[in-house]
Amino acid sequence: MAHFQQMEQGLTVINTDSVPSSHRVPYWRDLVCDTFVELACETAKARGFFGQIESRQVNDTKYSHVRSTSHHVVRDRSRIARSTEENYLLSLQVKGRGMLMQDGREAMLDPGDFALYDVTRPYELKFEDEFEQLVMQVPRDQIVSRLFDVDNLTAVGVSGKVGVGRLASMLITQTASQLAHLDSESLGQAQASTLDLMANALASQKGMRSELVSESQELTIRRILQYIEDTLSDPSLTCEKVAEANGISERYLRKLFQNKGHGVSEWIWQRRLEQARQDLQDPLLNHRSITSIAYDWGFKDTAHFSRAFKKRFERTPRQSRAL
Repeated sequence: MAHFQQMEQGLTVINTDSVPSSHRVPYWRDLVCDTFVELACETAKARGFFGQIESRQVNDTKYSHVRSTSHHVVRDRSRIARSTEENYLLSLQVKGRGMLMQDGREAMLDPGDFALYDVTRPYELKFEDEFEQLVMQVPRDQIVSRLFDVDNLTAVGVSGKVGVGRLASMLITQTASQLAHLDSESLGQAQASTLDLMANALASQKGMRSELVSESQELTIRRILQYIEDTLSDPSLTCEKVAEANGISERYLRKLFQNKGHGVSEWIWQRRLEQARQDLQDPLLNHRSITSIAYDWGFKDTAHFSRAFKKRFERTPRQSRAL
């Protein structure tokens, strides 16, 4: 039987102390899957394996402190296909060293360093020795509204030793340590500040910012993304309306989006589909019809919604709701 503790309100601690040695690795895999996403887990040192996760859910963000002996975890396409999660994870190394791999990039994390990764795409984590990490599980919309080119910023290590990376690392750590002592309003402000600083640290990584995108353009892009998030449900939302609301021309709007790999309209439809999928998989919204959810997110035609949904997620809206 696993060792389970409810340390204080909202904080759960689970570890492998009371699990027989031969069962610890599969139990740890199940525990990690329950806490984060479905993963494969391997270790060359099954004998004496130990793992512990302290987790706390705060609003729509989960904070977890992970401590374990060496192991290797993999999230592959087969596990993603069986999953409904669409969050981003941010791992901040506390002790030891970790390696994160996603999208052909590798981030080697020493204490204080952090990196972001997307659970909807394959990734790997390797820990050669005993380690500790602080992991934030963040809703997708809170990341995409802050980072214009987030697909190119996964598995990009941010040093926690100097500059804005150090400030972000310190704020992430301090916010996590004070979760039990902040009221809801203060928590919301702290979380927003933490994500803003994290986004700035990632966007400022040497070599990752396009030479064509200046700092003022990045601020404009971030404002535009937030406007789109706030008005996704408006069926009349168009490139023209986005440009007008942000005081720029449609031509300039398209120029800002050209380095993202898709246009403004495509981004709007992608975000609408992701939000609709989230609602379809919410048990609290089972009483709502698929059609009404589609209309809620700006779709005017159910047949178009179903085709677009299946193309994006490789399953129909009805199949997605049944998961």
